[in-house]
Amino acid sequence: MVYHFGDVKVEETTSNMISPEIGTVVFECSSNQVTPFAVTIERRGDRYTNTAKGLLGQKVENPQEFDEFLREKAQEVLKKKFE
Repeated sequence: MVYHFGDVKVEETTSNMISPEIGTVVFECSSNQVTPFAVTIERRGDRYTNTAKGLLGQKVENPQEFDEFLREKAQEVLKKKFE
């Protein structure tokens, strides 16, 4: 699945649902302004954690909004995977 956040193209590359409570989604992100980078969102229970959160400040203008966007998309992906 491909999403867009401003000028950043976000593509889901892999997702894995180990159980209803544990899973991961890897997004490949790219734009004309930065080199491509990958972000992994991990689910543990009700928490969705961005393992590359520190990288976002170097790559996008609104890192907190982008982080929230990625976590929401990961939640949607994993929900569909386990249905």
